[in-house]
Order: sequence, then C-alpha cells, then structure tokens
Amino acid sequence: MSDDPHRPYERHEVLSRSESGLHYVRERRSGILRRLTDDELADFNDPPPCAECGEQFGCDHFNCAREPMLTEAEIEAEVPAGWKRFAREEGVSRNDIQRLATVERDIEGVYRTTAPSPDMRTLEVVLILNEE
Repeated sequence: MSDDPHRPYERHEVLSRSESGLHYVRERRSGILRRLTDDELADFNDPPPCAECGEQFGCDHFNCAREPMLTEAEIEAEVPAGWKRFAREEGVSRNDIQRLATVERDIEGVYRTTAPSPDMRTLEVVLILNEE
C-alpha cells in the first residue's frame, strides 16, 4: 500500500495487518505509530484525498462536496455573468451553478439561500459570499 502509485497521498504506511482486523500503521508526516481497526483506518480516508494534490476536504480540483471544479473555459461558457467573478476567485462546480441560482442578496446586502433545505455546500457558498 505504501508504494502504490495510484494512492500517492496515502496518510499511513501500513506496517502490519492481522486477521483480527487490527493494523499497525505509521503516519507518514509525523511518524507516529498507531494500532487501528479496519473501520478506524477507513475513517482516515473518508472522504478520499484528491489524487492531484492530496487535500481531503476541498481543494483547487474538488469542492467540499467532492464535485470537480470548473476550468476557466467552462466558467466562461457556463456560469451566468453575475457570478463569473465569484466563480473565478472561489471556484465552482456544475452543481454550484444550480446552488447559486438559489442565492439572493437582501436589502441589507446579506446573501441568503432560498433553497428549502440547503445542503452543506450551499451554506458554504453563502458564507463565502458574506465574507467578501
């Protein structure tokens, strides 16, 4: 597992595995040794890290919902004009375009979503907009 070219950002080096389901691993960055169960080991890769940069919770390639971010050309072609600056600065996915359609600004200048039950990414987009 440690030399697997398909998982270059594996967090742990597996030192040994047992039939009882316990694994002895070493964290690659800190060198800390741990004894983990199958479930605990799986939790470290949920969500899986980005194959390009190793980030686990949102990066330049994927948002926190694990949706691929649009390229500059896709932003130019698909994002409504009013959201292009935001899309270029923060990055958006195709689903984010639909999420942005539910976002409006109130008279006080605060962004809010009109989605009846917004998902976590919609709430994150609203927070980012309100931080600007």
